[in-house]
Amino acid sequence: MAPRIYGGGVALVALVALAAWLAVYPFGPWLAGVILAVYMVLVLIQPALWLVLLPALWPVIDLAPWTGQIHINESDALALATLAGLGLRELLAPPPPTLQGRAPVKLRAAALACFGLLAAAVVISTLRGLQPFPPLDAGSLVGYGTPLNSLRVAKGYVLAFALIPFLHLAIRRDGELALRRFAAGVTFGLGTCALGALWERMAFPGLTNFSADYRSAALFWEMHVGGAALDAWLSLSFPFALAHLHAARSKWARVVALFLVGLGSYALFTTFSRIVYASMLVSGTVLAVAAWRHPARRAGADEGGDHALVLIVLAVAGLAGCALAFQSGGYRGMAAFAGLLLLVYLGGGVLRDGKGGVLAGGGLAGLLLAAVTGVLAWWLPKGVYVVYGLAWCITAVVLLGGLRGRLTAPPALVAALLAWLAAHAVLVNAFWGEMTGLPGVLLAVGMVGGVLIAQSAGVRPLWVPRLRDLHVVAGLLVAGGMVVATLASAYMGNRLASTEDDFKGRMRHFEHSLGLVRDLGGTAFGLGLGRYPDSYFWNVTDPGVPGFLALQGAPGHRYLQLGGERRVTGFGEHLHLMQRLEGDPRAPFQLRARLRSAGAIQIAVAVCRKHLLYPEDCTEQAIPVRGDANWQEVEIRLDGATFRPAGWPPRPAVLSVSVLGKGPVDFDELQLFDGRLRSLLRNGDFERGSDFWFFSSDHDHLPWHAKNVFLQTYVEQGLLGMIALVAALGAAGVHLAGRRTRGHPLAPVLLASLAGGVTVGLVDSLVDMPRITLLLLLVLWLGLNLRLPPDPVQSGPG
Repeated sequence: MAPRIYGGGVALVALVALAAWLAVYPFGPWLAGVILAVYMVLVLIQPALWLVLLPALWPVIDLAPWTGQIHINESDALALATLAGLGLRELLAPPPPTLQGRAPVKLRAAALACFGLLAAAVVISTLRGLQPFPPLDAGSLVGYGTPLNSLRVAKGYVLAFALIPFLHLAIRRDGELALRRFAAGVTFGLGTCALGALWERMAFPGLTNFSADYRSAALFWEMHVGGAALDAWLSLSFPFALAHLHAARSKWARVVALFLVGLGSYALFTTFSRIVYASMLVSGTVLAVAAWRHPARRAGADEGGDHALVLIVLAVAGLAGCALAFQSGGYRGMAAFAGLLLLVYLGGGVLRDGKGGVLAGGGLAGLLLAAVTGVLAWWLPKGVYVVYGLAWCITAVVLLGGLRGRLTAPPALVAALLAWLAAHAVLVNAFWGEMTGLPGVLLAVGMVGGVLIAQSAGVRPLWVPRLRDLHVVAGLLVAGGMVVATLASAYMGNRLASTEDDFKGRMRHFEHSLGLVRDLGGTAFGLGLGRYPDSYFWNVTDPGVPGFLALQGAPGHRYLQLGGERRVTGFGEHLHLMQRLEGDPRAPFQLRARLRSAGAIQIAVAVCRKHLLYPEDCTEQAIPVRGDANWQEVEIRLDGATFRPAGWPPRPAVLSVSVLGKGPVDFDELQLFDGRLRSLLRNGDFERGSDFWFFSSDHDHLPWHAKNVFLQTYVEQGLLGMIALVAALGAAGVHLAGRRTRGHPLAPVLLASLAGGVTVGLVDSLVDMPRITLLLLLVLWLGLNLRLPPDPVQSGPG
């Protein structure tokens, strides 16, 4: 009866919450209701769907920059619809049998203790954060400075706590199949998140522009005031994608997995986040150590050469070669070298069967052939690329045919083909780099030659090529290429050079954050969940904050108050009030507004192309506002000479307003018209609260986050919350690395995911972003309760 009672209660609460959200949703509530109802019915009919759909849609479903809603979002509605569907299923359908002792999860006392302590900390800190309880009006939903921000932060914990029993039940009933579904959902979540980053890069700095001062945010609107939502999501989900790639068996599964890993790698490295790169190193180390300790590794080693140390050395050598090729030939040169490495992997097994003299003769023949085709390559327009492509295809056909048993490739022929291809890889680099980087690429190709000699002449082979592992090798080459291209960019070089100064600034910020807790109650239970930004605003005067916003006035007489920065510490550190403009507006623009300020001040008005933090093609103007207790009517024209069309992929257009001073300034009745006299703004009188209005702090992010997940937890939840978080993470790590659990194929993935997430958490807060909180807690719960069942038959009905 327990699942029925729980399911019925959760469904009732979720349906009521959904109805309340739809009642105030500004974008087509009827359409949103129909979509959620269809999803809910699907979950009711086939409850296993949520394990895939929820984590896959979670990073891309929110529309906060359009709706202006930051406290309750579309992702929350999706989670509520999931809870409603699952709860109704438990209430109405007969419960399926569980696997009893054969299930791959078992409720452990450590999990109950850690999560019970965490729940107690969340409840206490939420109640503290809600004091004094604010009026439930539109003004309480503007910005992060009101007590209702406690509920915004708490919902990540609440939704996770509500979903965990259904996750646990699903695994108890369907076994490994449910775990695989959840892992697939997180993998697809990496893919959807990376697609958002791909669109952003294509629309703004450019797909291959790694020198611009532009860091991806994808569709994580929470990064409008900084933070590491994208960083954390990628770090938590990438190990699942690697495991999916490794476990893929069918051809199409491998293609999809390779695509997701490649897409995720691009998103990872275009964050230009030093801590993300560190998290990937930590996660990769965890996976490598787990593979080394796995019993199946010994069998692989006996086959001849699957030595972890050797493979690491080869991977490092390949990465170094890609770096040398990139320096000499750019992206084309590195791609040519990576293509050579892929075929060298395939041909390494054939070379073991050849004698030294035969292989040397074949290599010489290949170089002679390259001398002939090289003349053709230099004579034809872009011929170096054409001939390289031809050489690569011929070599690939021969090697793939040999591995499939359809062709017999003599060692001499393989040596000739690889030498031919290597020579043309050098020509591609020389052509692009105009011979300046020739020594570097020659060294890289020479390293490949040395590896092939060791492979063919050594007592044991360095590696044994397997066709089923080809997608893994290709995925590693893609990821390695991303590493090289990103780290070699001028922008990343500047970021690495500024690491020491950034660290000193971060340490000062940690001191400011610790100083917010000043009494015994705060030390024990925190200031209150979600109260960090408000506490920082009132207590830290140096360096201050970029501004504030608040909804003022009674219904029918509402206006928005926007404050300027307390102290300017750099360029552009203003709080921007924004609204996204529909369609593709055309210049010039006409703005009308009513303004009021107690003292003379200036405001800046701009229409820009902007996703979240980086404006482009702005047409802007500063407007003086005289000090007057009465409202002033202003009207300005923005000629739009620098405002360009949306392009493809389309770039959003936004109206941005900021205060150039210490403010505050009152805004009311904003209207904006484009060159075709279309009215572009909605809710310009703010009678609907913050609907359609969004805000960002483009440069100054410290006032919004403690920039450390443990410090943020301590400030908001006190020692109780920090002890609970540390205990849960520590217990999960010990359990997953333990002898009884590490044999489970998902154990190293969960451990790597948590290790990567915690690494990012060392320099950012994480738990003040509900979407990240939910994923982190679901992974943490699995890490605490995963087990290797005694029965080898681990999949249940379903």
